[in-house]
Amino acid sequence: MPRVVHRLARRLALAAGLLLLAPVVVAHARVWLDDDAPSESAGSPAQGRLRHGHPLPPSGPGHVTYSYLGASLGRQYVHGAVRDAMLEAFAAVSAARPGRRFVVGETGHRQGGAFWPHRTHQNGLSVDIFVPLRDAAGRPADVATYPWNQLGYGIEFDAQGRRGDLAIDFDDLARLLSALDEKARPRKLRIQRIILAPEYVPLLLASPAGRALGPLSGAILRRQVWWRHDEHAHIEFALAAGAPR
Repeated sequence: MPRVVHRLARRLALAAGLLLLAPVVVAHARVWLDDDAPSESAGSPAQGRLRHGHPLPPSGPGHVTYSYLGASLGRQYVHGAVRDAMLEAFAAVSAARPGRRFVVGETGHRQGGAFWPHRTHQNGLSVDIFVPLRDAAGRPADVATYPWNQLGYGIEFDAQGRRGDLAIDFDDLARLLSALDEKARPRKLRIQRIILAPEYVPLLLASPAGRALGPLSGAILRRQVWWRHDEHAHIEFALAAGAPR
């Protein structure tokens, strides 16, 4: 009898391991099987569609997905130009700031359209990026994304951007925004809106990199929207005149 129980336990452990591994394999498979068809965006972030959306790699230089399950379910597709700009920006900031990586949240479906529970993310030009953190020793840290905290979206920071021993690194966030703007422009993209908790806007703009944002600071929304946006920044791109729609 003990031998049967031991065999059953091994099989259950194997099944559990395969179950945990499956989303990782599927998330990467989406990228491996992706083609190079040019993306086409239609409509607005709140009422739009996307043709030939492309998945963000679940991990790479300077970034990691918020959830392999979410990525495997196809919740991290964007316009191809947005994908390329993001990947270059993550790598650039990470190279300049050793140890820093960014956690990418939800972006949208492959064909765009309604994206519950978000009110936007419909035309492939909207992305969520979790705020970069520093721990009490000043080391780079990530927002923890687990099922019990709504995959990071349920975390709350105080008015100064603190939570326990962790604090939002507004300077690294501003560096990322500048890098995204820089990498987007050659691809005929521009950042048209940045949503962050209103109380964080002065803290962002007062950081060393924030003071250098220049005209990009005008894209930051100053009022509260339906979600507080303390744990992540919502960034909307727009296609410049003459860019393929």
